[in-house]
Amino acid sequence: MKKAAEFARSLLIWSVGWTWFSLGGLSLLLIGVFRAGALFESWLKGLCRSLVWICGIRVSLSGLENAVPGRQYLLMMNHVNILDGFVFYRSFPGRARGIEEESHFDWPVYGWVIRRMGQVPVSRKSGIKAMESLRRAAELIRQRCDLSFMVLPEGTRTRDGRLGPFKKGGFLLALETGLDILPLVQKGAYAVNRRGSLLIRPGKVGFIIEKPIPTTGYTRENVGELIERVRNVYLQHVE
Repeated sequence: MKKAAEFARSLLIWSVGWTWFSLGGLSLLLIGVFRAGALFESWLKGLCRSLVWICGIRVSLSGLENAVPGRQYLLMMNHVNILDGFVFYRSFPGRARGIEEESHFDWPVYGWVIRRMGQVPVSRKSGIKAMESLRRAAELIRQRCDLSFMVLPEGTRTRDGRLGPFKKGGFLLALETGLDILPLVQKGAYAVNRRGSLLIRPGKVGFIIEKPIPTTGYTRENVGELIERVRNVYLQHVE
């Protein structure tokens, strides 16, 4: 009975949530065409706030004093489930965009929305193409100093709720731009939804903004030390 109730509840959440996301996403596209700026930002955050509410997620926010208003950061957040982006935009107090896998820009509705939002595409593939996409991303970030940009350093959603290994790409991007890294930690999101499942279980998610970590003094040669330093911040909360 419990599984049947969870399935029915998730089906209802998906039906209402996808309908609202589609309508809200199309509205964002129209707003972006005719009027950008404050209206676009308020609608974006409002859309994500309402989707989080539809999913039954209660977010507790802490560490607001660590994010200086108007300052540009390279944001990093642990990657838990398909709802991460909505929780992020609902919770982060400043203006921000995300670093997205370039294939996402070809998805219907979602791809159109993130393209209009100004998300930055990067390639997850290794080699020359990946390095070129990082350089392009760094140039775009330098041009948009009014926005912070968010990276998911694990690159993929956790399989078991534990923190996965961090990939170099986001940290090389931080070195390329010279921005401080601002760690954003989710706690409890794995109980709401997890990789390989479409079930959504309403619950509480903690969203913690940790102190910024400067990238000054780090280079490609010792980037591993920066990765370890940042990852240890997450390990205090996640494991």
